[in-house]
Amino acid sequence: MKDVGFSLDLTPGDVALDDVDDRPIVTDVLTPDGASSDTGLRDAGDAGRGAPFPIVLVHGFAGFRDIGPVNYYFRVADDLRSRGNVVFESAVAPFASSAERAPMLARFVDQVLRQTGSAKVILIAHSQGGLDARYLISTLGYGDRVAAVVSVATPHRGTRVADAIGGTVPGVSDGFLNAVATVLGFSYNEARSRADLRAALEALSERNADAFNRANPDDARVAYWSYAGRSNRRAGREQCGDAVIANDPSALDNTLLILLPFVNFLEQGNPALHVNDGMVEVASARWGRFMGCVPADHFDEVGQIAHLIPNLESGFDHRAFYRDIVRRLRAEGF
Repeated sequence: MKDVGFSLDLTPGDVALDDVDDRPIVTDVLTPDGASSDTGLRDAGDAGRGAPFPIVLVHGFAGFRDIGPVNYYFRVADDLRSRGNVVFESAVAPFASSAERAPMLARFVDQVLRQTGSAKVILIAHSQGGLDARYLISTLGYGDRVAAVVSVATPHRGTRVADAIGGTVPGVSDGFLNAVATVLGFSYNEARSRADLRAALEALSERNADAFNRANPDDARVAYWSYAGRSNRRAGREQCGDAVIANDPSALDNTLLILLPFVNFLEQGNPALHVNDGMVEVASARWGRFMGCVPADHFDEVGQIAHLIPNLESGFDHRAFYRDIVRRLRAEGF
């Protein structure tokens, strides 16, 4: 039986491929009693503590840990910490393939394990972060150090937006391509000329998805959960109806203006089949245990831009959404 659950100009981050290695781990993590989580380094021979495992938030394409007072998962980490969870916010290069980003994430996970003395971590990953997590587990061999991956709006089967800017979707207008570049904070010519951006878009494309999935099969030791976003006032009855958490078709989201060109492009004239959040279709976001759809666009899913209150139209509360994810993980022994 299903249960009822959760009722930008995003400026690209300034983390480059060459400087991620030296970024210090976040140290302002709280233990359940509110004290500092400074537990010292984990012994090389120590198997590590069991559940509850620390949570690592993994950002997506064009992401960042924080820009001034605004963090990528807006006020999510502090909200979870206030409820007794140990939470870290990772940072990897904003524009790079998952093959390049995953080793950066690996170093961060290693630091978390050393600092907390835990045997494993939980990865909650938005957008491309979910592909980084899967590469970390399958290609880099971290299946023994990751208990669960929860992906939110990850393009597991690629996103047509990446194919379009890569020039492999016929009939795409210059206006659409300019809109893509604008969201990324570049001119169109600059977006097309940047090697790091091209590598990232190739990794996110539909044409690359099958090869990535064959190369990164699921690890039986890891739990894989996924969530998707639905926007443009689409109810998602067909695409979201079989999820663990019952879909509420009455909760509808109006897409952020800057994402409207993308949500309509992804619908391809068939909104019932191609329900999406403005960047990723529901069908692409489904992976492993499909938990459900949220009435949110790709920015809403992480509380951007700087959402302080629930959405007045859909009722979506991004902090309550992540609380619910963690509650379900803890209930299942993670």
